[in-house]
Amino acid sequence: MLFHLTATHTVDNCPAYNRERMPAVVEAIEASEVRAKELGIKVHFVVNASPKHVIYALLEAKTVAEISLWVNSFPVKQDCDINPVQSEADFAAMARDLIDRPAG
Repeated sequence: MLFHLTATHTVDNCPAYNRERMPAVVEAIEASEVRAKELGIKVHFVVNASPKHVIYALLEAKTVAEISLWVNSFPVKQDCDINPVQSEADFAAMARDLIDRPAG
């Protein structure tokens, strides 16, 4: 199942303003692909909107639990919004199926 993750942290908790935290953050980022594989997660992308203190990711996992464990492997306290999503092709197939079903 695909999940879209939006993770935000506060300015006070931002590693850029707390340089002593930066080495641990960089280490966690560099290890994140390995950790994801250990948890059964396929990382489609992770992007950082650093001025807004936001990280976006598209992840594939069986459950939210694996994603929660992955997020908690980063040494930055973050608020996370995790939403199941589907590709447009899968949505179109579902819509086609609904169109083809008799009403009622």
